[in-house]
Amino acid sequence: MQPIVSRLSWRRVLGTALAGIVMTVGTMPTHAAPWADRFSFAMPAFQTVWQASDSAVANGQVARSYTWGPAPWFDYKEYYRQAPNGLRQVQYFDKARMEINNPSLTGPRAVTNGLLTVEMVAGRIKLGDGIDFEDNLQRQPADVPVAGDPANVNGAAPTYASFKGVATVDNSYRDPDKTGQQIGTTLDKLGNRAQNAALAADKLTKIVAYNTVTGHNMPQVFRDFIQNGPVDGLFAFGYPITDPYWVQGQVGGASKTIFVQLYERRVVTYTPSNPAAYRVEMGNVGQHYFQWRYPHLGQPWLTTGQPDAPIAFASKRASSDHWESFAMNTDGSDVRQLTSGTSETVPYSLRRAFTGGADQRLLVDSTRDGGHRQLFSIDLSNPSDVRQHTADQYGGTFAFNPAISPDGTQIAAAVQRGNITSMSIVPFATDRAYTPPQAPEQQNCNYQSPTWLPDGTGLVFAANCNGKFAIYRADVQYNYAPSDSYIAASIVNIRALTNTPNVDNYFPRVSPDGKEIAFTSDRNGAGDVYLMKLDGTGERRLTADLADDAAPTWSPDGTQLAFQSNRDGDYEIYKLDNKSLSVTQLTFNSVDDQWPIWAQ
Repeated sequence: MQPIVSRLSWRRVLGTALAGIVMTVGTMPTHAAPWADRFSFAMPAFQTVWQASDSAVANGQVARSYTWGPAPWFDYKEYYRQAPNGLRQVQYFDKARMEINNPSLTGPRAVTNGLLTVEMVAGRIKLGDGIDFEDNLQRQPADVPVAGDPANVNGAAPTYASFKGVATVDNSYRDPDKTGQQIGTTLDKLGNRAQNAALAADKLTKIVAYNTVTGHNMPQVFRDFIQNGPVDGLFAFGYPITDPYWVQGQVGGASKTIFVQLYERRVVTYTPSNPAAYRVEMGNVGQHYFQWRYPHLGQPWLTTGQPDAPIAFASKRASSDHWESFAMNTDGSDVRQLTSGTSETVPYSLRRAFTGGADQRLLVDSTRDGGHRQLFSIDLSNPSDVRQHTADQYGGTFAFNPAISPDGTQIAAAVQRGNITSMSIVPFATDRAYTPPQAPEQQNCNYQSPTWLPDGTGLVFAANCNGKFAIYRADVQYNYAPSDSYIAASIVNIRALTNTPNVDNYFPRVSPDGKEIAFTSDRNGAGDVYLMKLDGTGERRLTADLADDAAPTWSPDGTQLAFQSNRDGDYEIYKLDNKSLSVTQLTFNSVDDQWPIWAQ
């Protein structure tokens, strides 16, 4: 049995149940968003902590290295089992990550500083306080250089993985007390140690303290740096998890000898050849951890604007009997076919990357898996790279409307099994296709077209509970996140955002800054594009053509919308300026082009 699909407006009438959704919730700060406003502070407490140590550096009042970095560059609500609703607010900086695990605390005392170094050496992402599988996601240790340039130009430098054999990370490893000795021990990328007497001649490498908690030695140069720094040493650094070692690495393209020590929360480096004020520095642990945890997102600290994104859409220009996926430049040029064959494939969301280009993947639903609609992704730079994310392993399961989370790690989608349609989330796995879970029936509703809040804390979607579609918002409470399966959660606080009982409101899309929702409504006899605030207030009509205007999708910077319209006799893709309301037609042909996807 195939889902009953009305492609005209994407109103898929599929069973019942406003069921449990596997995703997230919360109230998004209106002054920060991981893509639109990532250089803003997500929480006032984060800004207070940063100002206390780095404001003077940023303003040129003191000459020393940053404790956090010149500015934040990514904020999100990451899963953490013991946090309210299973989510905690985090914000990334060059040198570290700030966290708020307990929002009942206020001010700087609410801010914690993650054990990122431990996670990268152990190859374990902490998802909670405990040591069992539900609180930890096991990966390989980070193959990211601990000091110097990125791995692509610094490939011979020791990485966090190189320190696994000499680090205390949930094991009994301890180094002997070396108090009074000067250190000339080197470590290479393979973890091999050697002695270099010339390096030991540097008096600042003399061991002046031994930490009995973790069993590691502290040299004078790092002890003095920590004691005289602008923040509490235990808060900023934690305990040492290795002894200090000399390593070789590329810095700005030049080979340098660097003295390095790993602490629970930071890496600290001493480079004798640097200017005096910058010989001792915090390593870029925040950048390193982000590359390890989110390798698909690129390097947001290197980009200032929004990464370019093409406009994808479905069209019958390749075959009159089914839809295929296409992409084009934002001015309508360079239209290219992404999929081909006899199976229908329709785009729904875009997995973005701060580097743009090769790292971006289009999320689609397709009938190519035995005729049952399932979720796939397509590499925009190499369309032959197609990955399947869901599979009909039990028979009679259909998945569609795949909305990729803003961090690119999860897919929310509508799922039909039998007469029940619910919404589910599966991981964006690269090595297997999941059978999407289906939550228990909660309400007698049809619903579809999820769109994520930018901080990953919830969904907005369309649901037909009373004969007409309305726009809803749902908060979701996480339960647990096992390492090899989907995240289990349940919907809480479902509320309608539109209240026009005799008309359909459908196909919502949340803006990149999380402040507005674009959607379609036929309250004036034909489809028109509307905007409203995230709480459902402040509705305003953007298009007023007699034709059917539908399926709006936001530009990366939130200033424009692409949409579909049949105003020239068949469906084409158009672009709308949100302020001037001027409309530009992008596609021109005698067949239907529909369901544009831009930056969602």
